[in-house]
Amino acid sequence: MIELVVAIAIIGILAAIAMPQLGDWIRRNSVSSAAEILQNGLRQAEVEAIRRNARVEFLLTDTAPSKAGIVALTAVNNGENWAVRVLDDSYAPLVDTDLAYVNSYTMKEISSDITLSGPASLVFTGSGRVTGITGGAITEYQVYRVTRTLSDRALCVFVTPGGGIKACDPSLASGTPFACQPLVSIDKCPTA
Repeated sequence: MIELVVAIAIIGILAAIAMPQLGDWIRRNSVSSAAEILQNGLRQAEVEAIRRNARVEFLLTDTAPSKAGIVALTAVNNGENWAVRVLDDSYAPLVDTDLAYVNSYTMKEISSDITLSGPASLVFTGSGRVTGITGGAITEYQVYRVTRTLSDRALCVFVTPGGGIKACDPSLASGTPFACQPLVSIDKCPTA
């Protein structure tokens, strides 16, 4: 009986030590998941633009995106969710929702504490290059930053003017694999 009580006490102590670390691990992992989902959405927009040889917009929005509401979505800087839709020659969403809708994601599916920051909208052309919503060329990296409340981790996803998409960790030293620097400066993608 004493051995059982000692074993339970040891398990309880180990659980008490592990629980805070488990919560930290979950928060860091959710930031990684959100950055990966964001990166995949950007890549899907680029691939769809090339596949259709059309303009495809990747946008951040505060509205919960859906296929039915894809045409009416408003792009906002630092939006909570993202969507991908096809544009016509005047850079307006296609009227037919079946043709306009590509994909969308509500970040609350990962956690309500996830925060996205970055440009409201990017447009991929049929050649995979990136422009602004008015068709003007983009000459610098477009950076999206993903964080979570109470997490010690931040990740960035950046898009080059030529359409390259990469995720990086601003806390890693320059030259380290997966580091943001020297490609993305620390002021565009600060650490957590």
